[in-house]
Amino acid sequence: MASPFSPTPEDASRPIDALLAGYVVGALEPHMHALVTAHLMLSDENRGFVRALEAEAGAALDRIDAPLPQRVPRDHVLSAIYAGGYYGTGRPAQHDPELPSPLFRLVGKPLDQLPWKRKLPGLKECKVYDKGGVEAVFYHISAGSRMPKHTHAGSEATLVLRGAFHDERDLYRRGDVSLADGHVEHRPTTSRDEDCICFAVTDAPLKMTGPVWGVLQKLFGK
Repeated sequence: MASPFSPTPEDASRPIDALLAGYVVGALEPHMHALVTAHLMLSDENRGFVRALEAEAGAALDRIDAPLPQRVPRDHVLSAIYAGGYYGTGRPAQHDPELPSPLFRLVGKPLDQLPWKRKLPGLKECKVYDKGGVEAVFYHISAGSRMPKHTHAGSEATLVLRGAFHDERDLYRRGDVSLADGHVEHRPTTSRDEDCICFAVTDAPLKMTGPVWGVLQKLFGK
């Protein structure tokens, strides 16, 4: 029987594996690194896979088909992370049980105290980073809301922190990560019993595909 901490051939084909491999080697953009760290803190789904990558190092990384992210030099990323520079130097430790410490340090306050700005009916956002094509945003989406149908000019990772949402592919609850790129066209819809709060990191603007895409693109795109 295979060890629960060993990646299998089926594991190696998962879309998230390249992201986790980039995390292990320290190659992720800082806000994406914080998102993956928070995911691993909230969910045990991928902890075993990450442990296996760490233990087997190069041999395990060779089994990942997708190219690894190489956006930032590894030594630069790790030194800044250890120094606290990526997660808000001098900001207090976590005081919100809903918000894992790497994300708390980005904003320095609980989710319900973030400076939310209304984007659309049922949708508020708190943008924490927007530079060099990378955008990191907290989203607060009302219960039972359907977001605009869209695809992506680049890649997007979304971590659920409260509530749940589903799209044409799956249901995502607290601790789950949804990955999307230009091959995915979807319309996320939140559960009816609770508002949904997510943290998303993108490396390119969304591309609206619905009937009012021109107006919405001005709101979401650049």
